[in-house]
Amino acid sequence: MAFCIDFKLICVNDGTATYAYGDCSENLEGRFELNIERLLTGEMSMDTDMREVVKVTKPCLSDGEHQHKANRAFSKIYKHYKVTASYLKEGGYYA
Repeated sequence: MAFCIDFKLICVNDGTATYAYGDCSENLEGRFELNIERLLTGEMSMDTDMREVVKVTKPCLSDGEHQHKANRAFSKIYKHYKVTASYLKEGGYYA
């Protein structure tokens, strides 16, 4: 099964980024927050539950009670942050 996720940075406040996300066919109605610096400095353990790392404040329509799509977006954002030390402005995950 193929899927497509889009995401866009809304704002960064005290190191915590807020993103809008959703299926490519949706209007980015979902929201999640994350703070990658807390992971990289060890303030938050790499063993921390993903629901604590990626805090979904409003799930996108197709994610329902799960947050698989938000976690996929996080993986792209995290890889970018490790290289650039900045949050990815927008992007997507296609599989």
